[in-house]
Amino acid sequence: MSGGLQQRQAGVALAVVVWFIAGMSLLVAGIVSRATVDARLAQAHLARAQAEAAGDGAINLLLADLLEGQFAASGDAPVGSYRLGEWRVRVLAMPTAALVDLNAAPAQQLARLFRDYGKTAGDAAPALAASVVEWRRTGGQQPPRSVRFDVVEDLLQVEGMTRTRLDDIRHMVTASGGATGRAPRLEWVAARSPEMIAREGLPETGSAGRRGAGGRGATSYRIDALVELGGRHWLRRRWVELGAGRGSALPWSSRRVEPARVVGGAP
Repeated sequence: MSGGLQQRQAGVALAVVVWFIAGMSLLVAGIVSRATVDARLAQAHLARAQAEAAGDGAINLLLADLLEGQFAASGDAPVGSYRLGEWRVRVLAMPTAALVDLNAAPAQQLARLFRDYGKTAGDAAPALAASVVEWRRTGGQQPPRSVRFDVVEDLLQVEGMTRTRLDDIRHMVTASGGATGRAPRLEWVAARSPEMIAREGLPETGSAGRRGAGGRGATSYRIDALVELGGRHWLRRRWVELGAGRGSALPWSSRRVEPARVVGGAP
């Protein structure tokens, strides 16, 4: 009896030890996993910070070149390539006059935008365009009141608009005004998307665009900086008005700066 009791006690003790070891293994695995996640998050934050710093520096260089007349005789959208330390940055300054103004574009223009570039087929494109015009008129409220799109993302408030559709047309629209009122050449703008620049490089200066919507004489720009970093392209986007801003010593002012985001792999 004594020997059997000792064996049972030894078995229980062994089971406790095994369970303890298993528990400690799970704890250690959890700590290692958490540390790995934290390290990856830190790396992602560092990459974003580096992309934003390099993008901002390249944007400032292009603006300085623009104001010095470096692009006076070139094409419709000033472009440049800069190297800041170990990073190469491609920069394109798109005049907002070349973009579709969400606050002023007629339904027909919006319908073509949604159909040809927003992957909205059939009668859904005109219906979505009508919803945009109706939202501008009523703000989706009763009683109706006229409202504006403050940022491009406000388009998601319109019935029928999805995040996927917005992402497809994001680079072709503006909510900041500055459009000339003439219909932009959508094909010209589409050919200058950040994704296309990441794949194929910057478009040539002097390429055919819509006369009157080009860089010459423009004062309002959306500037895209593509930073090659860690095998990916990071997009830093800034909306800029030429002319000294309030409280700024620079000869331009930023109306909006978007956080850097990944748009494609480096070639």
